[in-house]
Amino acid sequence: MAGSFEKALSAVRFLEVEDLYGGSGLRVVFIDSGCGRDLPLKDCINLSNDSAVDTEDHGAHVHAIIASMLPDAEIILVKVPDPLPDNLLITALNEALKLSPHVVSLSITSEVPSDGSDPASTYVNHVAEKSLVAVSAGNGGPRMMSVGSPAVAANALTVGAADVRGRLWRRSSRGPALDGRWKPNVVAPTGFIPPASKERKEVWGTSFSTPIAAAVAAPLVKKLASPEATARILELTACSVDLNTAPPPTLTGLRKASLIRKLMQNWPRLYDPRNFAGMGMVNAEAALRLAEKLRQSISTL
Repeated sequence: MAGSFEKALSAVRFLEVEDLYGGSGLRVVFIDSGCGRDLPLKDCINLSNDSAVDTEDHGAHVHAIIASMLPDAEIILVKVPDPLPDNLLITALNEALKLSPHVVSLSITSEVPSDGSDPASTYVNHVAEKSLVAVSAGNGGPRMMSVGSPAVAANALTVGAADVRGRLWRRSSRGPALDGRWKPNVVAPTGFIPPASKERKEVWGTSFSTPIAAAVAAPLVKKLASPEATARILELTACSVDLNTAPPPTLTGLRKASLIRKLMQNWPRLYDPRNFAGMGMVNAEAALRLAEKLRQSISTL
């Protein structure tokens, strides 16, 4: 089911705390194909040969989502080409790290199974020591083990997708990672009309659920000064997701003998519900309250 952007925000309990989410003092970097026209942008680091403005709408929609949820934040684009080789992705992540953002939103991933030891995932873990890195899980569902690099990075907040009614989106990539870890970590809404969209068409995919989760996370990172604690709070406060309407998982595409062996090793973990929707739908209201309680507890020590 599709819906308005307001329905997407309602699904993550954002409207209840919207007044606390202006974004002042926050810095968010998004790595994507470009930015939207007439949207607030502090700076752009262009790693491509094209204009910073996105002509394909992917990056423009991501930009609009973040700007709508955090209107007073410093939003910075690291523009990358498509296709994006791993070495240039690592360069983009390094440029983001230099900016010391609270959150990096990365709606770029693959669906090739990985154990997280690849260079891109390894560098995401490095960046995640300083900034929360929200990475789209991918659109490889219902195939199992379709969360690839760099979404399989252990320290990434890997974001799957559910519709605005809280039902797992059929194409949201499924875990586990090749080393058996469950992924994604959480889900956020897809299937909505993005803000500032002239065509008024809904967008689907984990590319658009990820900036929602990133925007929810940003003030928590500032409040707690800890990307890791923020990720755990988002997991602990997540709402349940309806898995019953999702199609059954498939194993199509796993033809390599090495992947089949990994599959057999991880067989007991395949139907762990966390490999479908992580810990559930992001809950901005509950996460903000828990973060405030944790901050107050720390301040009294």
